Amino acid sequence: MSEDHRVFGLDLKNGKLKSFSTYVSGRCPSVDVKVKVTGKGILIPEELFKEIMSAYVKMEQVLATLETLADEEALKTIAKSREEVAKGEYVECSMDDLEKVLK
Repeated sequence: MSEDHRVFGLDLKNGKLKSFSTYVSGRCPSVDVKVKVTGKGILIPEELFKEIMSAYVKMEQVLATLETLADEEALKTIAKSREEVAKGEYVECSMDDLEKVLK
């Protein structure tokens, strides 16, 4: 049986919840993805969830990089570390090779 559901979001102008649209039969017309709204939340297909998480991880990486580039102390530390590696004072390796390097 078909049900109407309202899609809500945060109105950034006044910080209040606002109804943006209604969709029928669990199909959202703006993204054409089958979703199911329950009293506890919204169920989305696993493939869409994986895409959302992948985009989230990429954004986190970009933000972490920007944060580091904006931090002058961090950049000095990175430059010093590179010099130490170049002088042979330290060894650079991946996490997978860490045990081999430590032996």
